[in-house]
Amino acid sequence: MPNKYDYTSVMSLYEDARMERTDWEAEWRQISDFLLPGRGIYQTYTKPRKRKLTTRNVINTVAEDALYVLTSGMHGALTSPSRPWFSLDWEDSRITKIEQLKAWLQDCTKKQHMAFHASNFYSIINSFYTELIGFGTACVYVGEDSESSSSPFRFETLTAGEYAFSVGADGLMATFFRTVFMTERQMVERFPKTVSKKVKDRVKRGETGIDRSDLAVVEFVVRSPYKDKPITRMYFETASTLRQTKPNPEQKPLEVSGYYEFPYMVARWSTIGSDIYGVGPGSRALPDIKRLQEMEKAFLMATHKSINPPLNAPARMRGKLNTLPGGYNYYANQNETVSEIYRVNFDYNGVSNAVERVEQRIQRNFFNDIFLTASRDPNASPLKATQVNVQEQEKMLRMGPVVERLQHEFFYPLVDRCFNIMLRKEKFEPLSPELADMAGDFSISLISPLATAQRSVALGGIQAFMGFVGQTAQFDPSVLDNVDSDKAVREYADITGVDIGVLRPSDGVAKIRDDRAKAQAAKAKQEQAMQAAQVQGSVGMQDSAARKTSAEAGQINMETTQLAQELGM
Repeated sequence: MPNKYDYTSVMSLYEDARMERTDWEAEWRQISDFLLPGRGIYQTYTKPRKRKLTTRNVINTVAEDALYVLTSGMHGALTSPSRPWFSLDWEDSRITKIEQLKAWLQDCTKKQHMAFHASNFYSIINSFYTELIGFGTACVYVGEDSESSSSPFRFETLTAGEYAFSVGADGLMATFFRTVFMTERQMVERFPKTVSKKVKDRVKRGETGIDRSDLAVVEFVVRSPYKDKPITRMYFETASTLRQTKPNPEQKPLEVSGYYEFPYMVARWSTIGSDIYGVGPGSRALPDIKRLQEMEKAFLMATHKSINPPLNAPARMRGKLNTLPGGYNYYANQNETVSEIYRVNFDYNGVSNAVERVEQRIQRNFFNDIFLTASRDPNASPLKATQVNVQEQEKMLRMGPVVERLQHEFFYPLVDRCFNIMLRKEKFEPLSPELADMAGDFSISLISPLATAQRSVALGGIQAFMGFVGQTAQFDPSVLDNVDSDKAVREYADITGVDIGVLRPSDGVAKIRDDRAKAQAAKAKQEQAMQAAQVQGSVGMQDSAARKTSAEAGQINMETTQLAQELGM
């Protein structure tokens, strides 16, 4: 264990990380109140007793609906369980030409997709998108401590305020802190040898009432070597867990272990300058969300006043006034009448239009126009359907920066860690020593619809270029000499996310073309032989005819000579 990380230094670093997080917490609390009730833990060492999934601040739920439309859209367009959303390939093109290595990596890709299906990945990823969109920052734990026999890894989504982190000069995660809540019995079961005597004694005496059911344990992860692993993880009991007024500097860690890869994947929607935490659509839409709730309150109040206005009534009618439909009020003095204090002249249409405009702005902030298109008409013509598809791809380009950031901050590290976990647990077919020495690094590509849409500009360029070349070749076929058709086809397949098993390897294509050339050469040679035979046969027939004609002519001449002799000529 690195000596520089003890209880005092870890808690000091944690306090610094929490102070850095303070600037965002005030905004996160408002997002929890107006957009995501029930999410967020803002009491560091105290777990909320009951999560409130509703709040009086939310009257109009358009913002929540818009957020869940974007959440579902990103889930289906980036990590759909119904189709592969990433592929693996060797970075070195020379390795790709080795059929055994290419087939092995393809098999690994398929097995990794199956492992994702067998795990809880698709059940937590939607919650990850919700945190990312709402708070601008989201975190997922990727552990190899899965107890399932069918899945080698386990996932867990954290909520805002539950964790804090810092980054190094290289922009990578440097330290990560998390407050883990456990019951006293769980602590004894998890750390039987290192948990404090106070906690053990309380469990033995049965003092595990509701007031002590959730104790805070600080988890600390840092990029520092532990044995043969580059990442260190440590657990510490807190002063509140030990019922101490002051922390004990001599306190030993509950557990020290290591990781080969950083287990926490943190993603940010977008950042401002060198900020650590991100800003998402929830932050940008927050002013409109507050405005919408105020407008909705005013609208409801005006509606109530119009339907049930405040009244002036005689004092003697106190408790006797009947304002129900068809109700009777009896009085003797005609001058004692019930009247409205003031008349509400409320412009319902104007306010409704104003509310609708605010709702539309909120929906645009959550990119609802990308995933919900009114033009999707099942009876539309193919031309119209094509136009709508092009328009939707253009809209998806607006999410390009978000997708690029997610690729590098979240998906690439996640897939890489899961691949290495499966490799360490021997979930892949073993490679022979010779092939293992030849294998190098592999690259990860996202092939989901949303990721593919970000490369649609390049796709359109290839289509336009090949169309132009095809038209020009009708007048001058020599222009085809300028085009590398093989390169264009493979580039097109890469952009559209065609399965890596569809395209033949380059050496396979070369063999097919070589066999085709040999077959054509053999056929041409056979045709030439047949033509030569036909020519020789024609010449022979002509010679025979000539000889026959010559022989017949000689016979005639002999007969003529003989006849002349007989006549004495």
